[in-house]
Amino acid sequence: MKRHLVAASLTLLGMTFVAGSTLAVAPPAPDPLVEQETVQVEEVWPMPVEDFLAGDYLKRADIVLTRRAWDPSSWAIRWATGSKFSHAALVFTTPLLEPGYTDTFVIEAGTSGVDLTNIRDYIADKNSVIAIKRMNTDWFDDAKQSRVRGLLLDHIKAGYNYWAIGQIAEYLWFGVQRSLSGDDTADVLDEKDRDAPRDYICSGLVQIGFVDAVIEYIKSDELPPQTINQVVFHDVAASRLPSEEDWGYATNEDAKASILAFRNRYRTTLESLTPEDLVQSKKLDWLYLIKDGLVYKVSTTEEVDKFMPE
Repeated sequence: MKRHLVAASLTLLGMTFVAGSTLAVAPPAPDPLVEQETVQVEEVWPMPVEDFLAGDYLKRADIVLTRRAWDPSSWAIRWATGSKFSHAALVFTTPLLEPGYTDTFVIEAGTSGVDLTNIRDYIADKNSVIAIKRMNTDWFDDAKQSRVRGLLLDHIKAGYNYWAIGQIAEYLWFGVQRSLSGDDTADVLDEKDRDAPRDYICSGLVQIGFVDAVIEYIKSDELPPQTINQVVFHDVAASRLPSEEDWGYATNEDAKASILAFRNRYRTTLESLTPEDLVQSKKLDWLYLIKDGLVYKVSTTEEVDKFMPE
């Protein structure tokens, strides 16, 4: 009886009594207040796409560029812009960013309108090539990434802007005219006083999300006025903005009024941003390329081009 009482007491103390008078001490439980050593797993590139999607690689508001086969509207954009990419979307969320999701979703403007799409739908297409770009600036933190994608969510079920595809071709034609006559392409188009469309093409939706989010933060004095220059990816529209240095000569209220006037006047220009504009933009960094079930790290347009079909 005494032996059993001793065993019971030792068990309560975290020790196990073993027959033959041997005492085995149970390992202590990890102290939650003491930082545990993290085992680092070496990354190997190219990486299987399943490992990539399960890892902490994508962020909200990452820009997803794709090349879609058998899509007439995407083919029209590629033909009109001379781009190897035909579609653009924005990372909405991933399983590691928010609980309750088991897959990575992007928000996009497709032929059926603005909607959420599982990124695996792109990957499942064996003829597709997917590339990821990101805005890497100190001010573009989690809250602002979330706001960009949140603004796009307001446009869910908006229609697809087929008219804008025609306008892209029109831009190309006016570009030829400008080279011959010296006329300004954007001013010629804006003199037509067109109403801003309520529908979108894929890359135009992405552009509006960045611009509208930054304007909100400028209006609330959470970002300086010159931040608008960093999120206008359309070269023609960007050329209508003061330089980042010149914003310092305007009062805060004048700067805000100028930004709103810019946004209203050049809305159609911003909404006509093409996937190729995103490809060429130096304001966005190349990160990854997905092809044939593997993910590659890329950092330049030249590296991306090596993976693209002719």
